Order: sequence, then C-alpha cells, then structure tokens
Amino acid sequence: MKKIQDIFKRRIFRAKSGHLPSKALDEKTIARVFLEAAKEEIKNLEDADIREIKIKDPPASSREASRAGKILYIKTAHPVISSELFLRRETILEKTNDIAGKKVVEKILIG
Repeated sequence: MKKIQDIFKRRIFRAKSGHLPSKALDEKTIARVFLEAAKEEIKNLEDADIREIKIKDPPASSREASRAGKILYIKTAHPVISSELFLRRETILEKTNDIAGKKVVEKILIG
C-alpha cells in the first residue's frame, strides 16, 4: 500500500509544475492524513482506537485572525489514547500539515 504522503508529494510536484490544479482537501483525506501522522508518532495506534474525527471551520471571530486551517475534533475509544494524543498533539499537528503540503489543520481538540 502506498503511503499517503508519497501521493501528496507527487500531487504537490505536479501542481507546482502546472500539470495539476491545486485543490482543497476533503474531510476524509484530512482524517486519513491525521491518522497517518498520529500512527508515526504513536506506534501502537490502530484505526479502531479513534472513534470519530470531525472537521469544522473555526468560529468567525478567530477566522479573521487566521485565514487557513480547520479545527479537528477527535473522539477516542480509550482514555489512554486520548492522553497520548493530547500530549503529542502539537507534533502530530505539524506532521499532518507537513504531509498535506500546506496548513490544513489549525488546531486539534481531543475529547
């Protein structure tokens, strides 16, 4: 199975060279990118450990301050997983945006 970051790198290269238009990422793609970044950071993390991933636009008041990025809401199956994600959320956030090739997630909230 190909890594999603390899596919993104190829798309970014094509978009920069003019072969492919740059498009916004949909919710499922952002969720998969987040899961891949989280699995790199937390080695024993499985898809079943994450119950729900929602992506929403930031509120209007903070949207003006930062034009790009969305808020990622994560619900987990176990409190231990929530704790690990909370402790490593900044690193996972950076990796998620690096894999996507642009700032797609502004903040991660874990519940």
